[in-house]
Amino acid sequence: MFKSIFLKEWLKIKYPLFFLLIFSIIILSYFAFDLNFQFSTIEPESMMWYRFIHLEHKPHFILYYFYLFVGIIVATSQFLPEIIQKRVKVTLHLPLNIFQNIFLHLLIGIIFICSIITLFSISLLRIISDYYPKEIVQVVFEDSLFFSLISLLTYILISLIIMEQNRIKQLLKTVFTLLVLFYFGFQGSFEKEFHKYYIFYSDILDEFVYQKNFGEHRFEYGIKDKKTFSQKEYESYLPFVYYRDLEIQKKLPIQIKNISYDANEIKNSKLGFEYNYKMLKKKEVELYPLFNPHSNIGMIKFPEEVFGIFKDGAKVYDFDNDLLKTKSKELNEKLKELNFSYPAKNIWGKTTNIKPFDLGYLILDNKNRLFNLKKENDKITIKEINYPKDEEIVHINISENRQQKLSAYAIDKNSNFYLLTWDFEFIKLDLKEFDYKNMRLKLIADPLHYLIRYDDGNSYFAAIFSKENYKKIKEEKWD
Repeated sequence: MFKSIFLKEWLKIKYPLFFLLIFSIIILSYFAFDLNFQFSTIEPESMMWYRFIHLEHKPHFILYYFYLFVGIIVATSQFLPEIIQKRVKVTLHLPLNIFQNIFLHLLIGIIFICSIITLFSISLLRIISDYYPKEIVQVVFEDSLFFSLISLLTYILISLIIMEQNRIKQLLKTVFTLLVLFYFGFQGSFEKEFHKYYIFYSDILDEFVYQKNFGEHRFEYGIKDKKTFSQKEYESYLPFVYYRDLEIQKKLPIQIKNISYDANEIKNSKLGFEYNYKMLKKKEVELYPLFNPHSNIGMIKFPEEVFGIFKDGAKVYDFDNDLLKTKSKELNEKLKELNFSYPAKNIWGKTTNIKPFDLGYLILDNKNRLFNLKKENDKITIKEINYPKDEEIVHINISENRQQKLSAYAIDKNSNFYLLTWDFEFIKLDLKEFDYKNMRLKLIADPLHYLIRYDDGNSYFAAIFSKENYKKIKEEKWD
């Protein structure tokens, strides 16, 4: 019986399958041509790896729609003629109950789909493997499995819609199918952050001042539980924030607490760090650009080489040679000299070359020891960094800057917050009710203070700290 049904279905959809095969060849040919063009016109080629890993610009993601298309074409080609030509009743007279009948027809469709998408996926992986290291190829393989499941799910849902005789149920199934496909196709595309309060500290008033956002560009300005004022007054209380306006208006330098500040002093004091709990999400591929600044060249070039530290050791890649065995061996030897425990739990660093200096990466090994790895003038150096060993670090954000006073911030599993000096000394700050798992945070420096504001979308906090001794001066909460 299965053989008879299979032959019947094959005769019915062999031409659509042939069309899908030809179409897949055209799509893959264009994909290979375009990928080759991108790699041949970008410099260095490792920038394409960086875009894939750190910017999540995956060139193969557009092929998701081909997988959807396969499911739709097979479903409509297999079942729509049965409905249009009213052959459903004939099919139901086969010596099988209705569930067995539907199951066998769906199974045959699944076999056809698997044949097409398997050939397509193997060809895709072959193309990708010519340009990317195996760690990225593994991600593409996993994505292709996900796309294949979506293709099969699409096929089953579309088939059930076509076979449904009840119009109301058919409409409900259609809506459900569209919602499922929309969810998988556009998940996260419409996420938008909303800040109810923007909080600053006024050194003129010695008070926190806020801008409250009601949406649709409607705002309120004021001091909590005291008074509100106009936007113009609000800006006048924040000369370190709106100093450019004062400069244009020829109102600088300005006197604050008997000290004069000009535009350059204010500008040079500026520093900002940001944190969002979404930053805790680990990269699918743990490969990082291995920057190599030279003391006789002013600009930090984007490197040819990338590195990662895995369970089986450290690996260094470049585009032309793939795995660099000699350099990988040298890196592993340096790590073993320091008794580094594989694999690395986390690697933190600024992965762009748009920075005035390169401090390298802070790497947490499998035994929670922290190391600084950097390459300079073609030489890799690694040193262990001391930090509060009773706390497990969950996140570090390095941000090289011209002030060379603070290099980063760190957060541990108990939501303690630390500033890191240029030499990676940990300085703990007291942030009341801070929870790294669901909060976002921003540090803003001005000539007098460090302002840290953080929130979970409902409760908003702000605190200012001395730039001299990092002691908390004042804090406040808004709900």
